[in-house]
Amino acid sequence: MNVEQLKKEETLSRERVLGFIARHGAIIGICGVLIIFQIIEPRFMRIENILGVLNSSSLLIIMTFGMTMVMSVKGIDLSIAQVADAAGVVAAMLILSGHNFIVAILGALLFGMIIGILNAVLISYLGIPAIIGTLGMMFIVRSVELTMTDGAQPQILFTLPAARVKDFFFIGQESVGPVSVLVILTVAIIIIMYLVKERSVFGRHMDALCGNVKASLLAGVNVRRVFAATFIISSLLAALAGIMLVSRSGNAVPRGVETYLTDCFVAVYIGTLVSVRNKFNIIGSVIGALFVGFLSNFFTLMGMGIAYKNIFNGIFIILAVALGVLKSKINS
Repeated sequence: MNVEQLKKEETLSRERVLGFIARHGAIIGICGVLIIFQIIEPRFMRIENILGVLNSSSLLIIMTFGMTMVMSVKGIDLSIAQVADAAGVVAAMLILSGHNFIVAILGALLFGMIIGILNAVLISYLGIPAIIGTLGMMFIVRSVELTMTDGAQPQILFTLPAARVKDFFFIGQESVGPVSVLVILTVAIIIIMYLVKERSVFGRHMDALCGNVKASLLAGVNVRRVFAATFIISSLLAALAGIMLVSRSGNAVPRGVETYLTDCFVAVYIGTLVSVRNKFNIIGSVIGALFVGFLSNFFTLMGMGIAYKNIFNGIFIILAVALGVLKSKINS
């Protein structure tokens, strides 16, 4: 074998290795990190701990779906965590004022839908860049929330008579057999969002927008409507997550959900690595959100603060983007 053939073989071997890393590196990396966590902390993979992570990750999964929808059309929603936060406060305040759980849930969802419509109008029809429009909306919602709560006063529900909060707490604190209602609801949302994003005409229109906006227009896709719909869906899902969080914790703490914004980004970017084409997808987002949930749980078990978690969040975003670029180069 001559030198030229050896070089070709080396090049092919290198390409095969890079291709394997690009295709399977994310899953291998996630499994490797979880194994290391188990070695460091033996409690990490106990059944009760895993069930606890699944339960607590339900909220992040639903919020991540909202961010996935928006980012699938090359948008971004910086108001998503603040909407979840404020929607939970709205639900709690309605219950504290004597309304039943149905009114509380509908009121919080209506709040989320209104914010989503405002975002949609600002960004899709007035042409304000998504990063600017949703950032401004984040500050507006935060200010309204702080005003409603007299400067971030917690809205406490668990001290109310059981009869008043029983139905509302059923969502976040009860179980059907060994499975919590929160997890059952999340599985139902996963199925619905999978059908909407991956198996519907609307989902195909989203993919078309992500690929080429001009081509989508020529193909007859109502670009503005599709783009606007993703922001409405995002805010509705955020509001639902806020309701679930308050039902689970028994109180609404203003600005208590803001840290979920970074977690959403990490989960969405990790989720793209599960796709062959670096596509924003529902199953990948579930995997990403669960990984972020296990990451947070590990730091809790180790008694480490949020600073360590943020360091790892930053590292995983960079790694996810880097692997995505590598995969795109190999696929091209």
